[in-house]
Parts: sequence; C-alpha cells; structure tokens
Amino acid sequence: MSVGRGDREPVARVRAQWQRWRSTAACAGVGLLGATALVWLADRSQHTELGQALDQAGMDIVVGDEAATRRLVGVLGNVSLGSIAVAVALLVGVAWVRRQYAAAVAAGALVISANATTQVVKAVSERSDFGYLTVTSFPSGHTTVVVSLVFAALLVVPGQARTTVSLLGSGAVTVTAAATLVASWHRPADILGAILVCLAWGTGVLTIWSLVRGGMPGTAPGREHRIFAVTGVGLAVSGLLAVGVRPDTGWSGFLDAGVVLAGVALVTALAVTTFAQLSAPMAAGAPVPRTGAGRHDA
Repeated sequence: MSVGRGDREPVARVRAQWQRWRSTAACAGVGLLGATALVWLADRSQHTELGQALDQAGMDIVVGDEAATRRLVGVLGNVSLGSIAVAVALLVGVAWVRRQYAAAVAAGALVISANATTQVVKAVSERSDFGYLTVTSFPSGHTTVVVSLVFAALLVVPGQARTTVSLLGSGAVTVTAAATLVASWHRPADILGAILVCLAWGTGVLTIWSLVRGGMPGTAPGREHRIFAVTGVGLAVSGLLAVGVRPDTGWSGFLDAGVVLAGVALVTALAVTTFAQLSAPMAAGAPVPRTGAGRHDA
C-alpha cells in the first residue's frame, strides 16, 4: 500500500521541527546536566568527610619544585580584572567586526555571568569542618576566568580558527588548573566546579539565543575539536611535568598525581569539545531556520 502525500506531510513537519530544535534541546540538556552536577559536586566535596578527604589528597599530591611553583604562581598572577576586561573587549570587538552582534552580547554575558556566579557561590556557601580547613574555595575563580574566556572565544571566532581556540584554550585551562593545585590555592573539586559553572552558563546563553531567534540549525559531529582539545591538554600536561610539576614521593606519588592531572585534563577536553560543537551555529552566523526546511550543517 502506497503512502499518500497527505500522510507524509505530518511526518515531514515533525522531522523539520526536530531538525530546527534538536540543537536547542541539546544545549538545554547539557546546561541542566551541568547545573545538577555542580550542585551534587558542591554537596559531596564540601559537606562530606570522604569528599573532603579525597579532594584534599588530590591537591596535596600535585606539587612542584620551588622553581616550578614560582613560575606557575606567576601565571596565576596574570589573571586579573584588567586582563579579563581586555580579553572580553577583544572578543566582543571580533564579533562586532564580523557583524555578529548576538555573539558579541553572548560572549560578554557568558564571561560576566559565569564569574559573578562563582564569586556569589563562594560568598554564600559554607564548608563543613572535618579537619580540612573551612575556608570556602569552591569553585575556582582563576579557572572560571580562563574557561569562560575560552568559551566566549568559541562563540565569536569563525571557521577553522575555532580548532586553534580548542587547542590553546584546553592547554590554558589545564595549566591554570594545575597551577592552582601546585600553589595549594584550590582543590580538584574547585576546578571541576568552575568548569561546570561555565558550561551551564555557556549552554544557557545558547539556549536563550536559539529560543529568541526561533531555533538553530543542527551541526554535523566533527572530530577536529576532539583531536585539538586532547592535543592541547596533552601538551599542557607534558609541559607541566617538564618544568617540575611532579611529586618527590617516588613512582607511587607520580602515578597518583598523574591520575589527578589526567582527570582534570580529560574533563577540560570534554567540556571544550562539547561547547565547541554546540556553539558552532552562533560562531558561523547561522541564518534563522525556516519551518519546513531540511537539515542545515554549520
């Protein structure tokens, strides 16, 4: 029995709507997952004895010699309000020159909102006393700054230059995270919390952008960002080891530190890769999808 044209039209409309809104649903889903994970991580790492013990051990095992520590603290010193303002101005300027005004607004909103959220969470949260200090450090402000700027760059930089952002950005986040561990400024959960804050806000601005404009085109999965992000964190970890970030407790300590650094690096690569994929339509200046249109790959 043949299917008439009238029978196919409802199916075609459903498919068209799915193509129009599936990327929006993905952004909203990732944002919700990130926010949920942030709340769970905050509770487990700040208010349970096991969580605090594991977190403290993760920080204590990642150490460096005196020269390496001095270099990395110097890196952290470059993360200031002035440097943030300059970076945001440059990113907004890139988007403005490209006439991608929505991307310019989104980039600024992402950086400001993510960093404000981190500071508010620090100010209002408490840390239970299990003998590991009660000073609140969750999430990491330094890591939030770097991750939010990398995500903002992915919103405004066009074409193949975005893979360079994935490479350099992943490496920068990994080095910053390791520096806070070596300097004993932050624990691993603080770093992961900062990444989750940025991911939640990044996907949030993309969701709002899509809802305002009536959907966004889907993007074909690509391996380039995965390759470049993993390469970036790999080079960063290798560089950290080369400058002296390694424990002096023998191979057992070396392997433990490697697990912590590898965990941070993999989460970084996953976050950058995911956001690069989801933000591709905005970076490309994708046109507003039309009802009934087929799939558009940015």
